[in-house]
Amino acid sequence: MSAGPAAGTETELKLRVPAAQWPRLLASPLLGIAAREQDLEAVYYDTPSRLLSRQGIAYRVRREGRRWVQTLKGDGSEFSGLHLRFEAESPLNGGEPMPQRLPRTRQTAALRKALAAEALEPVMRTRIRRNMRRLSPAPGVRIEMACDRGSIRAGSRRESVSELELELKSGPVEALFDLAARLVAGHGLTLEHRSKAARGFALADAEVPRPVKAAAPRIDAAMDAAALSRAVIAAALAQVQANSDGVLRHQDPEFLHQMRVGLRRLRCALDLFAPLLGEVLRRESIALRGIGNGLGEARDWDVLIDEILPRVVEGGRAGHAEARLLEACEVARMRARRKTNSIIKSDGYVLTLLALGRFFAAPQSIVAPVQGARDLAAGILSVRHARVLKRGRKLRQQDDAGLHRLRIAVKKLRYAVEFFSALFPAAPMQAQRASLTRLQDILGQINDAALIAPQLEEARRCSARMKRRWPQAAAQAVLDWQEARARTQRDRLAAAWRQFRNAPQPWLRAGKGRRKSS
Repeated sequence: MSAGPAAGTETELKLRVPAAQWPRLLASPLLGIAAREQDLEAVYYDTPSRLLSRQGIAYRVRREGRRWVQTLKGDGSEFSGLHLRFEAESPLNGGEPMPQRLPRTRQTAALRKALAAEALEPVMRTRIRRNMRRLSPAPGVRIEMACDRGSIRAGSRRESVSELELELKSGPVEALFDLAARLVAGHGLTLEHRSKAARGFALADAEVPRPVKAAAPRIDAAMDAAALSRAVIAAALAQVQANSDGVLRHQDPEFLHQMRVGLRRLRCALDLFAPLLGEVLRRESIALRGIGNGLGEARDWDVLIDEILPRVVEGGRAGHAEARLLEACEVARMRARRKTNSIIKSDGYVLTLLALGRFFAAPQSIVAPVQGARDLAAGILSVRHARVLKRGRKLRQQDDAGLHRLRIAVKKLRYAVEFFSALFPAAPMQAQRASLTRLQDILGQINDAALIAPQLEEARRCSARMKRRWPQAAAQAVLDWQEARARTQRDRLAAAWRQFRNAPQPWLRAGKGRRKSS
């Protein structure tokens, strides 16, 4: 570190380490042999109304051995564990914060502006034992590795820290992903999407994590094809990451639902842009399909237990038979949730996200044609709309398998409409989205009815393993209810299809032409 004030960009990849893995990990030849240990104690400050954290700014004063240093971080982004943040720091003579000594930048100006309105106060503290390594895995590449173990404290609340920080000092950013992939294999490491500051402020304010729904990608018509694809895929990836911790740490089934939505949107985005991506991410796309299918089982049980069973017994009290059915379904759900958790913690899942991060961190990873965002989107939407029309031919004669294929096509078109809405007139795009949502909901309920029988068979096997008498009548009531709902939805299908066919297609007037897409 420099002796005087310094400012720049920090490029860092963070990995969470299971405590039991530290002995093997520290002995790994990938970490080298040279190491130094250091105790770090830091206090993070903010104003009483959290003026800094609300702007994505973290300000701390840290003791590093005999040395004191103050640091401001902010303007950050994160994907696949890679944190890119502005960082400014300056040395101190003691532990008192002196933000006026930080170098003058736009970010430190925001700090000074906040302090003109409110005074700083300590919010939380960290105590870390850091094992530092310096690595050079390839010529011209220098990476500083920090093995951090310790705690975050905010009042009486405490959270442990057990993570690796890989900071790029020189070389291409892909080198961080390459090293992280080698470390993940065999050590049970997972991505850490939050900084210590973010975790600490959440702890201090007793924030209750909430499921994160899909956010519209930040796109505009001035983008080229490569920038458009990056923005859409990044938005989908962000939804997956934002909900994965909630799946592991909380019982709210909405975390799993939103994570699966994010995975479907991510797979759809990779499919839409496949002509630009070529073969590069085909393996990752296949892996995402397997991950999504693996998580689907637990989600199906959530729907059955939390949405369908209460409706079946609506208007009357659940008796002993319904209680036995619920018990068997709960056992099956717990088994599925354990499977879900093991998937999210698996090397395969982490390595897939690292591969995606590496691809999009590389500056020239997408070789796109000379084409504007609106033209590209118009071509994709035209092809996807035509595919839905093709799948919907002879709608009344379609069996469950045919309606399932139509549902998938409708879902992909709906996601494409949501991805590209900002590029076309708002009202007709909203009308198109509404027609697709209605159609997808109807087809989804018909599909649910087709899947209920094998699900109840799994519950019956769970009941047998528990040596419980299977409530056949209660199970049959669920089947009958689902079949009745499917018939009702089939009656509504024709009207929903007409609404979709009559919905405006604003992209037909926007692009210069059409391009073929997969």
